[in-house]
Order: sequence, then C-alpha cells, then structure tokens
Amino acid sequence: MLIFWIAFLVLAVDQFSKYWIMYAHVAGTLGYTGSFYDLSALRTFLGQSAVAELNAIPQNGTFIVLSFTPNDAALWGLGSGNPWAGRALLALSAVFVFLLIFFTVRSHKTLPKLSKVIIALLIGGSIGNLYDRIAFGYVRDLICTKFIDFPVFNIADSAICIAIALLIFEAFFKKNGVFECFEDAYRVLFRLPSREEAERLRKERKKNKLSRFEERIPEDEEEESEAVETEEQDGDGDDAADSGDGSGED
Repeated sequence: MLIFWIAFLVLAVDQFSKYWIMYAHVAGTLGYTGSFYDLSALRTFLGQSAVAELNAIPQNGTFIVLSFTPNDAALWGLGSGNPWAGRALLALSAVFVFLLIFFTVRSHKTLPKLSKVIIALLIGGSIGNLYDRIAFGYVRDLICTKFIDFPVFNIADSAICIAIALLIFEAFFKKNGVFECFEDAYRVLFRLPSREEAERLRKERKKNKLSRFEERIPEDEEEESEAVETEEQDGDGDDAADSGDGSGED
C-alpha cells in the first residue's frame, strides 16, 4: 500500500540520518573503536554524561546545524530524567502505533490521498522515535536551529509535526478525512450504527424530545405489541366464558 511505502521511506531517512550523525560523532570526534552495528556498545559509550554533551559537528552555523542530543523526555522536554515517564511514553507510543496501523489496515480503501499522506508521516515518524527508545533508551535528536531558540529535533519529529499540521488543515477544509474514516472503521468493528444512521437517530430523538438514553419504539413493534395484548385479552375472556359454562352445567 502507498501508506506503508511512504512510512517506510520516512523511517529509512530518519534512521539513516541518525546513524550517520552517531557514526560521525563517535568516530570523528570521540574515537569510538567498537563496531558501529553493536547497539549495546554504542548505547553504553554514548550514555556517559561527558560524551552525551559533545557535538559531532561544531555549532558554528547561522541557520541550521547538526548535533547529537540524546532526549529521554517527551515533547518540549517533559519528564526529562524521570525513568517512569520514559517507560510510560514508550508504552503509549507503542499503543498509538499499533492502533494507527490497525485502523489504517481496516480503512485504507476509503481514505483520500491527503489522509494517506498524513497517516504515513505519523506511522513513519512514530516508529522512528519508538525504535530509538527501545534500542537506546532515548530519542536521537540531531537538528539544531540557530536562527530561533527551538528544541533539537530529528526527521521523525519533523514528519509528525507536518502530519499534525496537515491533519488540522484537513479537519477544517476537507470532508471524510482521517477522523471520519477511522470512525467508520470503529463503528463497523464494534457493530455500531453508521454515521448516517446515528445522525438520523439523533434527529429523531430530538424531534420526539427523547434523551440519548431513550429510544422511540418503532410503529411496527407498537402494532405487534398491541396485537399481542389483544390476543391475551381475548384468551382471558374465552377462559372466563369456559369457566362460566362449566359452573352452569354443574
């Protein structure tokens, strides 16, 4: 599917840029002699506070420079240095990626092109940072802006921010976007009424001045219940008549 191809491209660019910065950092600046593919050795080497504060490329530019910054916090540095916050963020990220992929698989046929791009950027960026947290215990940030005071970020962060901006645009100017398609998949999955049916029921309840917990009985069911009551009354009358005839004969 197009969604997963775009997501894979975002993930590949993100991981390549991170590994390139790490390689330049440890090999060019710190003289790391271990294997570049040994994640455990790299994590131990870069986990030293004195090492983590150094930069692979000197920040002497005026616009954007490259750096290496391990980030164990959430957005804007929330929860930095708190291991429980890191674990909670890891769990939430994993659940988010799973649900995003699950509903994408169920509703990809009905998604418009813009929604597919949004979801692909979200999946690629989320998996990129999720892999960092699992493999290294932190996210590898590498892009530092010099023209504005802004936190160091990476390609995955950029993809997620672009996706959120497009999602806001879609919510205001497009119909049947990500939210609507995911809602349809959710309703089908849990066998709930469709959006059109739910809207019709809402208008009907409003017309009949019913609360959301009340439901108007359809006319055919009313007629059926009245017929059952009539039959029961007729049956009671016949029983009474039979008992009356029997008493007269005695």
